[in-house]
Amino acid sequence: MFLKIYFDEGNSRIDRKYMSSENSHGYFEDTFEIINAEIGLLFNKSRIYRTQSNDVETYDHFTIYVSDVGIIFPNVHKEYVNEGLAVIDSNGLKVVNGFYSFFTNLGNKNQYSISRMNGMKDFYKASKMTYRPELNFVSNETRGSKKFTVKKIPTINFKFNDLDFEDINLRIEDISYFISFCFGIRINIKKIHYRTAEEILTYRKTLPDHKTYISEFLTIFNLLEENYNIQRILNTNWHKFYSKARKKINKAIDNYLHSREVDLTASYLLLFNIIEIFNIKQDIEHFEFDPTIEENFDEAFTLISSSLINKDDEELLKNKWNWLKNKIAIKPMKSPLEETLKLNNIDSDRFGYPFSNLKKTRDKLTHGSLNSIPEKKLKSQIRCLRKISACLILANLGLKDDIANAT
Repeated sequence: MFLKIYFDEGNSRIDRKYMSSENSHGYFEDTFEIINAEIGLLFNKSRIYRTQSNDVETYDHFTIYVSDVGIIFPNVHKEYVNEGLAVIDSNGLKVVNGFYSFFTNLGNKNQYSISRMNGMKDFYKASKMTYRPELNFVSNETRGSKKFTVKKIPTINFKFNDLDFEDINLRIEDISYFISFCFGIRINIKKIHYRTAEEILTYRKTLPDHKTYISEFLTIFNLLEENYNIQRILNTNWHKFYSKARKKINKAIDNYLHSREVDLTASYLLLFNIIEIFNIKQDIEHFEFDPTIEENFDEAFTLISSSLINKDDEELLKNKWNWLKNKIAIKPMKSPLEETLKLNNIDSDRFGYPFSNLKKTRDKLTHGSLNSIPEKKLKSQIRCLRKISACLILANLGLKDDIANAT
């Protein structure tokens, strides 16, 4: 979507002044204020991603292109209240197709039909919202034409209660991120359309698509025993856990997906970082000593300081000794990253490598020792690390017990 900004002759070349201003490519609402409009408009952190001055002699307007915009109309007929759909991209079509059988005309050669797969008719829950992936169909049939085609539109259809736009948008993003993780491909939302008792809102993400990575499925279902397909996993309570740790889980899923889009070194570091994202915070534990500890420390210092050649250094040694006393009272800490895996029922050995080996590789890559790791070995460790990181994300989505004995 674009907006044309008109100005009179007295503001000649204001387009150039605007384009050179600090916020020319910032958020729309930080720069412009809507005073009056015939329809409702919604700009939800919409960015101005391009500006263009007209090339005619009058120079009476310039154009700004915005990334996202919503248009709001009254729901005059009060239809489909609290129902909506989100249109998703071509990667999403690959996922939604799996919920349906093939088009057939077995019963009647003049009638084609398609239906949902057995057991895939459920609506799933996501906190005040129910949803399911669906196909919408658009045809180009015209009277008198010899043939027509049907185009499949992948969507996430939903119903909701007591949710505003921000709540709906957030849940739809959660769902698309989660399904992206389940299948190992990025699914992006192109449009959200829904109705309330008062309004009909259509919100489009109009930013031009950048490079879309078309990947083959890399599903995570084989890591689970009970929830081993999309139907089962969507029926779990995953969204409750997702909403409690959204920032971490979004970052982890983004790393997981991004690791399929980059070179081997970057892929390895992105996957290893998922373990660091969920790194547990350990409590510091101290040894317990009886009251004689201070006396014993004093005696030990006297004995050690008696070996000093330069007696003038005794005060310096005393300061270091006091620091050592405090440090020695702390119990050695276990590797927090290894403990993170253990607490989430993940044994890296089961996937081919001890964690210590994976960490050594990470350290070498971090310090630039790329040539010291054979490509074949690096690929093998990436496969191992991808399974570990997927299990860790699943564990934080409430499925820890389901992966404990996964094969």
